[in-house]
Amino acid sequence: MTQNPNSLDNPRARKTELSAEAAAALEDIYRRVDKEVSGSGVECWLRGDCCNFEKVDHTLFASSLEIGYVKEKHPAPFPSGSILCPFWEEGLCVERERRPLGCRTYFCDGNYSQQLQAIYEKYHAEIRKLAERFELPYSYEPFVAALRTGNDPA
Repeated sequence: MTQNPNSLDNPRARKTELSAEAAAALEDIYRRVDKEVSGSGVECWLRGDCCNFEKVDHTLFASSLEIGYVKEKHPAPFPSGSILCPFWEEGLCVERERRPLGCRTYFCDGNYSQQLQAIYEKYHAEIRKLAERFELPYSYEPFVAALRTGNDPA
């Protein structure tokens, strides 16, 4: 009989909280992403358009590590019934510190989309390796939907 890797009998499947060391490693990745994006020449126009996912027909995905990192600070699920990010208030992001990789590399200016996509892919691979390193379950799912449910990612 094969064991389901998501089974409750599987200790790896139960381990969803980020240790302080794993959180620090994720924060280091985010610092490097922010530095690379800053050096790319792209600028935020501070319009808030890119975060209005309904308006721009965009679904932001994030890894289970990133979702867990955000949920660590905001453990209660946000109210359902909206596809808007709960951190998008009055057209601005109010959770810049813990925003996921997709937010850090998604800008309104399409002139940088290929460059930012390459940055995203590079660091997304590092986040996936981070999950393996700390033996955390990995999934990739819609960020806003994950915040609006009580279920743990993965």
